[in-house]
Amino acid sequence: MPILIDGNNLMHTLPSPNRSREAVRQMALNLVRHERASVMLVFDGPPPAGAPKEEKLGPLTVIYSGASSADDTIIRRLPRGTAARNWTVVTDDRGLTNRARSAGARTSRIAAWRGKLMVAARRDEKPDQALSSDEIREWEKFFRSGRSS
Repeated sequence: MPILIDGNNLMHTLPSPNRSREAVRQMALNLVRHERASVMLVFDGPPPAGAPKEEKLGPLTVIYSGASSADDTIIRRLPRGTAARNWTVVTDDRGLTNRARSAGARTSRIAAWRGKLMVAARRDEKPDQALSSDEIREWEKFFRSGRSS
């Protein structure tokens, strides 16, 4: 079941040291690696300097909405008709929740997914040590290549 996550909405629920697009992106990478879920993570606004507007990392796609809102981008990504009921939109935004349900998608609150993301992140942590930049680059290469374990 494909999942569309409202990235900014999720980011604003995280504690301050983890409140960044990169932290949310890393959490989503951990989730897809462990859950084998197909996830689209959508952020408001333009991508970081030098990054593409859409980044495909295996089963994770990171999308920056550019001049559109993330809400509009999420709704445009949902398939039309009965196929939408196979998708889940993860957000606490009431307006987006209503639009997603009207389009036929399922919805879920951020809290449920934040827990899954945090558990996946803990599985990869070394005691008192986060992933190094080299380790992050290696995982990104892995997901870009389309290989699976």
